[in-house]
This record gives sequence, C-alpha cells and structure tokens, in this order.
Amino acid sequence: MPVQLTTALRVVGTSLFALAVLGGILAAYVTGYQFIHTEKHYLSFGLYGAILGLHLLIQSLFAFLEHRRMRRDGRPLKLASPRQRSVALCIAAYQEDPDYLRKCLRSAQRIAFPDLKVVMVVDGNRQEDAYMLDIFHEVLGSTEQAGFFVWRSNFHEAGEGETEASLQEGMDRVRNLVRASTFSCIMQKWGGKREVMYTAFKALGDSVDYIQVCDSDTVLDPACTIEMLRVLEEDPQVGGVGGDVQPPGKGMAVEDDQVQAAQVIATEAWSIHQYNISREQ
Repeated sequence: MPVQLTTALRVVGTSLFALAVLGGILAAYVTGYQFIHTEKHYLSFGLYGAILGLHLLIQSLFAFLEHRRMRRDGRPLKLASPRQRSVALCIAAYQEDPDYLRKCLRSAQRIAFPDLKVVMVVDGNRQEDAYMLDIFHEVLGSTEQAGFFVWRSNFHEAGEGETEASLQEGMDRVRNLVRASTFSCIMQKWGGKREVMYTAFKALGDSVDYIQVCDSDTVLDPACTIEMLRVLEEDPQVGGVGGDVQPPGKGMAVEDDQVQAAQVIATEAWSIHQYNISREQ
C-alpha cells in the first residue's frame, strides 16, 4: 500500500475517532445519564465518565503496545552501511547544581557506545561559572582526549576587547577543539540556550553522523545512544528521536515539583522535527 494512502487513511481514521469521542461526550453531558449514584448524588458514575475512562484505557493500551514493541530485547542494530556511525552528545549547562552536573557527566561517561564524543557548552564565562569547568575537569578532564576553552565571545556576539581577528580566531579554536577532542568543554559569553546549542552544532558541523542533546541535569541511561541510533537507522522516515523520561531514583532530589534529574532512554520515535535555531549563520 502506498505511503500516501496509508497516511491518509490514518488521518481519516483518527479524525473519525476524535469526532466519535466528542459526540459521545456531548451526548453524555446533555442527557446526564448516570449508571450508579448515591442517594443524594454526592457520588455518581455516568456515561460521561465511562466514555472518558474508555478513551484513557484505549490510549494506555496502544501506548503499552508501542512501548513493548520498541523495547523488545535482542533486536540486532541494523545499520545502513557496514561502517560504524559517529555520534556526539551535546550537554547544555547554565548555573547548574554541582551534584546534578556531576551525575550528568558521570552518566555520559558510562554510555555504552564506542568513541562517543561529549561536548559540554557552558552558557556563561564569568568567574561564578568556573565551577562547572572544574567539575568537567574532575569527571572527564583527566584523559589526554579532553580539552577546554574559555571564550570571551560566542558565535553571534563579540566579547569585551575582542577584535574581528580575535573573534575569528576564537571561532576556529572552538571548532578545532571540539572536533579534535573526545571530551570538550566550552565556556562562552552568555547568550541563552539556543546560543549554546548553536555553538555545539556549528563546531561539530558534519564531523559526526548524529547529534544527541540533553541538559546538564539529566542522568542518561547507558543504552540511550544505541537505542537512539537503533530507531534512526531502522526507519528512514524518522528524523528525530525523543526520550522516555522517567522519575528520579532513590536518593535523587526533586525541587519545586520539577524533576531536576531524570533517566533518559531514547526508545520512542517522534515525528520528524526540524531544529530551528532562529539565527542567521
């Protein structure tokens, strides 16, 4: 069956299902029919609740089936060509909690993927940001393959005292350092997360086949990279892979009802997404 026809049928089927659910909910709301209720109607279970419960059950069933399919054990990795794919992990850091940053870098160190390149870009180059570079040295900087650079500028804004020549020299140094080092850390002039990601992407260029990204408060599963690669290589229509984010394990802190660290297993394929930096190169 042609891909266009399959897509059209899925769109039509999904739309009809959505209309059926909407119609059922409206009918239940209008009629107010109830299956069971207490004497004074303090508690009741009606048609409206039944339809919502059925909808939730169907969604959960399909999510479970898809998750089980993606997590099947023993599936061989199918590569499009015999050569080993190259992957770079880009970590965006900004005034991160020291414990979370250590956990993130240690988890990156444990990723089971050969020759994985790790690039950490710190959004800030002031003295109060230097502790993140110290943590990088502590966890990843003890090998000859590690390198760092404190940059007064970024790719879109020159730092204080920079000339056009020194700015270009800084760009070249960032690019050469990232491509030559297995583990690299760039501290640059503050510019926001998009500027951090731009630096990593611009420096890597086409030197790797795939780029994996995460924040500096993320704990990565050792199999995350190979699972990401598995999905991308098995289906040529998949252009991006999202993470299966799980709550933190015992002993990991949670603040302000937000999970500050999470285990990520890149097993669920999302629709094709285009990462738009919204900047002129």
